[in-house]
Amino acid sequence: MKLQQLRYFAAVYEQGSFSAAADKVNATQSGLSMHVSQIEKRYGVTLFLRSSVGVTPTEAGRSFYLEAVKVLAAAIHAEDRLQTLSKSVVGHIHVGLMPTFTRSVLTPVLLRFAKEYPEVRLSISEAYSGELAAEVSEGRLDFAVVPASFELQESLVSKRMGDDRECLVCGTGLKVPMNSNGALLKQMSPLRLVLPGKANARRRLIENYLMVNQIEVSDIMELDTMHGTLGLVANSEWVTILPGIMCQPDLDGTRRKVAPLADPPLMVDYMRIESSKRPLSIAAQPFADILQEELNSALEIAPFSRN
Repeated sequence: MKLQQLRYFAAVYEQGSFSAAADKVNATQSGLSMHVSQIEKRYGVTLFLRSSVGVTPTEAGRSFYLEAVKVLAAAIHAEDRLQTLSKSVVGHIHVGLMPTFTRSVLTPVLLRFAKEYPEVRLSISEAYSGELAAEVSEGRLDFAVVPASFELQESLVSKRMGDDRECLVCGTGLKVPMNSNGALLKQMSPLRLVLPGKANARRRLIENYLMVNQIEVSDIMELDTMHGTLGLVANSEWVTILPGIMCQPDLDGTRRKVAPLADPPLMVDYMRIESSKRPLSIAAQPFADILQEELNSALEIAPFSRN
């Protein structure tokens, strides 16, 4: 069986139709159909149930896909290994990050990576988890970082990166009931709360926390712009809830007050997602390693305002 046949089969499986798969791999619909039919005839199995609206994988198709992506990943890894043996690390990588990372962790990562791997061209995209996952699945991103609460598609694999504390962020003039562990939201309610839109994975986590702990909210403003959210809470009585590493530029307490949520705390976990059939390249892996190291250092800093 040829690698090209495996690539075509995987594309049809992921796209759910021969026409969409043909567009993705720049092939003809009839060519893809022929290659998949050849596999089915040779091994006496039915991989897809065909219909006028697309294809549905059979149990044999689902099992074969899990094995096919392993073979495709091994082939890419072998090719990268040859490049490692023949020359220095070069190439172009494209990474997707949430605003949580671009505001705090990204700068030291970029400085280190540019110094250590000057021949690698780097592109960074900022978006929320749903869009990032779609971009990784379609092969437009080498990897992305999303909350661990995000539900993964079958075409993706994940690696846990660490856990963080969600924090109350507000203007410096607002009085915040505190104990030694952090802010007591229940004693502040009802809150005027700024939250991301409902498509954001963290929105559901925060709303569940508020409901379970019976924290009253008088008003909710939806803002899917981090700069807008930070500017609003710094200049009003609106408050927001953000991950601790995102709040590190505000720990001096000059513009905003930061304190982790307490009694009970609320945690957010981060994970790296990548394609199940495309392992990280020799250029992308060191960037992922440096990102992990800088995240580990950031997570060691207590998210409390010093003033």
